Amino acid sequence: MTPLPLADQYARFRDAVFAGVAEVLPGFAEPMTEMELQSLWFAGAFGSEFTTTDGKAVKIADFGVWNSGAGPDFNHCAVVIDGQTLRGDIELDPDARDWERHAHGANENFNRVVLHLFLHAPEERFFTRTSAHHAVPQVLLHAGMLPEGTKPKQNLAPARLGRCSTPLREMDAARVQSIIESAAQHRLELKSKRLHRSVAAQGREQAIYQALAQTLGYRKNQQPFAILAQRMPLKKITQMDAAKREAWLFGISGFLEGIRSDDTEPATRSYLRQLWSEWWRLRSGVERWLDDRQALRWKLNAIRPGNHPQRRLGALAAMLESWSAIVTPLADATRWSQAAWRESLLALTHDFWATHYTLLADSAEKPVALIGETRVQEMLANVAYPLLVPERTRLWAEYLELPALLDNQKVRLAVQRLFGDDPKSKDFSKKLHHHQGLLQIYEDFCLEDDSACADCPFPERLKEWT
Repeated sequence: MTPLPLADQYARFRDAVFAGVAEVLPGFAEPMTEMELQSLWFAGAFGSEFTTTDGKAVKIADFGVWNSGAGPDFNHCAVVIDGQTLRGDIELDPDARDWERHAHGANENFNRVVLHLFLHAPEERFFTRTSAHHAVPQVLLHAGMLPEGTKPKQNLAPARLGRCSTPLREMDAARVQSIIESAAQHRLELKSKRLHRSVAAQGREQAIYQALAQTLGYRKNQQPFAILAQRMPLKKITQMDAAKREAWLFGISGFLEGIRSDDTEPATRSYLRQLWSEWWRLRSGVERWLDDRQALRWKLNAIRPGNHPQRRLGALAAMLESWSAIVTPLADATRWSQAAWRESLLALTHDFWATHYTLLADSAEKPVALIGETRVQEMLANVAYPLLVPERTRLWAEYLELPALLDNQKVRLAVQRLFGDDPKSKDFSKKLHHHQGLLQIYEDFCLEDDSACADCPFPERLKEWT
């Protein structure tokens, strides 16, 4: 990938500001399920090179297949330990002692495990052994291995005017634009690194598929969509016909269970019969996922009908039906056309989901777009340009022209903290890159400061920005 110069300039400026300040590795903001930890690992978020607990170098050459049945979590993996390639399975546990707690050491299905991953371990040395009495190499993972952009969310700072508002007010517009643009490019580069980690671990099309699916989850359901995309890999799901594909999507998501046909309208009953005609034959192969369906943890409270994950799954089904048109412009940066890609997404439709928000809702009076302008904008900001700009840097100029169609609480807080009622704030809230740059500055400085702004180094160092 080509380094992005503005991103590097911002990163060096930020690091200089915090020179000498002790760095605290990010921890997880809230308890995480084992399935969520597996999802992070499988996406390559922890990286691919490690050191075992006894000091040996480890490289993951192939992340394998996420197991949907009984046995180790990941099958058919390739792990290089001190130059020797081992092929087999990988087990990931929250605690090293879960190996014995879950009786893996007495289970022959775990004899092919070549690597045991865990996030916690007892103070005394713990060994992982199979029923054949073979020692399994161990790797202790920690949240600090995650790339910068995946650090946990922190409590939002109060929406008050910061000390940095004074130097920003005194700076000319070109200098303010320069630092915001550089911060935006830095943020895009962070997204790009995360996405390209996934590309390295899973292949380009699978990574694109997973990233696009996550954008359909909006803020609350990104993780369940990521897990679904990992459970149903692209190579498998694109070989199915539309009926079987949708049965998989809605069956594994858990949305087919507990719906009484009598509670639905005629069009929905017909659609449910179509889904169940395929799903009843598929269920037996995914018992483990059905037993652990709660790991998806769909969040359904306080969401608009159009954002309901059932309708978003319908949009994902439509995307997969037109997958070639969606993925081709992203597969090769030289073939990228924003206008054509945008049109491909806006034109997606579905016989049922174009007029329904959920499986229990009545039909809408007229068809509603499956993917609207704001969702396309999110896909451009979080998938297309992070993937393509480092491969074709001239696309940065195109990125700078994207309008800001949405804002959120963090953007409003950032504007208030940096500009207050300064009229120039309006000039730096119009474009997508403005929002992205403001968010990056807010996260790097405002959310890292615990002195109520008094000791934040950002205001004093602003004068050094050129």
